[in-house]
Amino acid sequence: MKLDPQDAEELEEELAKHDGLTHLRVKKRGDSLIIYSGASKDAQNHARLTYLGGDDWGLSFPKHTGRWERTPFTGTKEEILDTLVSNFRCYLEIY
Repeated sequence: MKLDPQDAEELEEELAKHDGLTHLRVKKRGDSLIIYSGASKDAQNHARLTYLGGDDWGLSFPKHTGRWERTPFTGTKEEILDTLVSNFRCYLEIY
């Protein structure tokens, strides 16, 4: 499966359905959807969903070095989004 910009738009719409998360934007980069906030020049990365194959996606968070730290969480895009919003919402509320 190859990601297209519509995948980013759909994830952004899903995030916006949650109170307090309308400031988040999503961009596609390779096989990943990066959740960020702020202007492009000063963007703050919050999380990354990476397509792993089949229906599986993985969840990563940015490290202070600018690199990504993978988590052990995998599942469908919907399951990963639910895990992110339910368990790691504090990472999304940072502006």
